[in-house]
Formats: sequence, structure tokens, C-alpha cells
Amino acid sequence: MRYFKWLVSALLCAFFIMTLTVDRSAGVIFVFLLLFSLSSIVFIRYSEQTTFLNFVKKYWPLHLAMCGPLIAVFANQLGSGHFTLRNYDSPFRLAMFVLIFWVVSFLSIRNIKYLQWAFVVGAILSAIKIYILTKGGAQRYVTDFIPIIIFGQMALLLGIFSILSISWNKTSNRYIIFLKITALCSGLYVAYLSQSRGVWLTIPIFILLGIVVTKNVSSRYKFGVISVFFALLVGVSYFGNIVKDRVAVAETDISQYSVGSDVDTSLGIRLQLWRASWMLFTEHPLIGVGVEGFSKELHNLAKRKVITPLSATFAHSHNEILFTMSRFGVFGLLAILGLYFIPAYYFIREIRDDDPEVRYTAAMGAALTIGFFTLGLVDVVFLWWEVYPFYSISIALLLTYIIKRKDTIFKQRSDLSSHHLSSAS
Repeated sequence: MRYFKWLVSALLCAFFIMTLTVDRSAGVIFVFLLLFSLSSIVFIRYSEQTTFLNFVKKYWPLHLAMCGPLIAVFANQLGSGHFTLRNYDSPFRLAMFVLIFWVVSFLSIRNIKYLQWAFVVGAILSAIKIYILTKGGAQRYVTDFIPIIIFGQMALLLGIFSILSISWNKTSNRYIIFLKITALCSGLYVAYLSQSRGVWLTIPIFILLGIVVTKNVSSRYKFGVISVFFALLVGVSYFGNIVKDRVAVAETDISQYSVGSDVDTSLGIRLQLWRASWMLFTEHPLIGVGVEGFSKELHNLAKRKVITPLSATFAHSHNEILFTMSRFGVFGLLAILGLYFIPAYYFIREIRDDDPEVRYTAAMGAALTIGFFTLGLVDVVFLWWEVYPFYSISIALLLTYIIKRKDTIFKQRSDLSSHHLSSAS
């Protein structure tokens, strides 16, 4: 069992280090984790005295949420009578969360704590990668094997995971704090060079989570840190051409769209696609137009003069909820909301816990789920394969830590109560 745990830990460590920098590494590691999980069901049978069946029953809302996209695809194909196996590929992998969660549940808190350094290394390597590909910000990196907006968000999350995992360390070692601050700065640097306004939109969410979770830190200290951080952001916005240019482009796009002089700008196309997606949903509310039907229906809307021909060439709506609704109707709406908010519930309910380890780990999970939701308002996150294993593995890992930590606290309190009772007698 000990070797099994360390092998799973090694795979998870490799995942967070390599996913954003080594092509296909996420897929390979994900498959190995699934194989380890299946073998554990056959040969080990239980984790912490819990059978696999009881494990599934205990967290069934979470497992159902992860199966939501798969159910939405099936409902659409059942209703349309057109079945295509390739459309099940990505949602099927997300539905395998139950196996990922199961194999991660074997890990101890000690095993999981080692992964904090994988967060740090992953964030720093991501910063090095984007520096090289953008030539220090001289040009915009679009994609190599992972789109820039997804790369930027996941790298930023690794930085957030790093800084919040400070609570996993009992020591106040300055070198540890320095490394984790470096990882956070690396994630912010990636977000900056990504030039993605959607990624920037999630930063205030993370700041708010930081304010909420640091409940034992004095208000004066928090105010000071936030003031310094905002001063830094203002300085970057004022002196950095990237932020100024992107904001200026957004203002111009909105102005041109509002007067109708040019609706085929970056934001103008987004607004057209949002309107088109809503129309497709209202016309096909139950099961949507399907995966293949989206592009076809966009061209039909262009012929009807609802959107421009250029807008009809885009593969998605630049809005996760509207895109899913248009393709899979009400089933899609329930699936995407469940995918965001059911996992978020498991974390948010613990975000004010008295134990700092539980609280900060819950904040990491909330940053993941709410961050993806926020980004999904202006782009489509779950269109890209790398997101599926990152989302599944991160949720499984963070929830396992919270569960194990709360069990440890409960046992400690029980032992203390028993000791007091025996002393009294």
C-alpha cells in the first residue's frame, strides 16, 4: 500500500509540473491514474475502511455533476436520433472523475503535502515558457498545444494554489514563503503576458477569496497588503503597454459596436455570438442543436442577417453557459451549472472553518471552480482537453485533503475527550 500511495503521488506531482509545458503529458498521466484506480478496485477494495460502492454513494452529487456533460450529449443524440461516438470523448473523460477521486482518496495528508512543490514548479516553468514564446512580451503567444487563455488561467491557478498552500506548512520558514510568493508572481506574470482579459477578470475573485479566508489576519495588515497589490496593478496598467493596449481595444470595440460602424471587432463578434447562442437555445430549448449543428445553425443565422458572415465562422460562443445551452438545451444548462457549482459547494461550505488548513484548502478549490466559472462568462473553458484532467484531479486532490484533515481533527478531539473522561474517573 505504501508503494501504491507513493506511485500515485509521483504521478500527481508530474501532472502539475508538466501539464502546461509538455505536450500530451496530461493525457498520459490521466490514463495511468485511471489504470491505478481500476487496479485498486480489484486488488485493494477499500480506502480508509470505505468500499468503492459506499464511496460512490457518499459523494453521489459530485459524481453526478461530473457526468452531467455526458448525459447532455446523450440526451441530444437520443432526441435527434443522430448518434456519433466521437462526441462522447471529452465528457466521458470528465465522467471518469469517480475513479480519479477514488485513487486519490488513498493518499495520506503527508503524501498530498509534497504536491505543494509541484504547484510551485509548475507555475515557475509556465512563466519561463511564456517568456520564451512571447520573447519577453514583445509578441503575443496564441497556442502551441494549449490555447493561451487556458494556459494563462491554469498557470495563474497554480500560483494561487502555491500561495494558499502555505497553510500546509507548520514552520514559518522564510525560504518556503519566498518560493510560494515567487510562484504566485509567476502565475500573475503569465496572466499579464497572456493578454487575456478573461484571465484578468478572475484576479479580483481570487483577491476576494484571499480576504475571506484570512479571517485570523488583522484587518489593518490585510488592508496594507491589498493596497500594495492594487498599487502594483495600477502601476502595471499605467506603465505597461499590454494592459493599456488591451483596454483601449476593448473601449474602441464597444464604441464601434454600439454605433454599428464595425461589429466584427473582437468584442463585437463576442456580442453577436452571445445573441446567436441565446436565439439557438430559444429555438431548440430542450436538447439544443447538437455538437455538429452549432456551426451549421450559425451560418443559417448569418443568412437571416442576425449575425455577420465572419461571426458565423467561429467554433464557439465565447461564453460557456450560452454555448452549452445552444448545443444541448436545458440538459446542457443543468450540466454546466452543476459542473461549476456542485464542486464549488463542497469547498465554499468549508471556507470559514476554524482550522486554517481546511480553510485555505477550501479556498484553493473555490478559486478553481469560481475562477473557471468567471472565465467561462467570456470564453469557453471546457472545449479544450487539458481542462478536463486539471479540473478533475485538482478537485479530487483538494477535497481529499479536506476530508483527511477533518477526520484527523475529529480523532484528535475524540482522543482528548476520552483522555479527560478517564482522568476524571
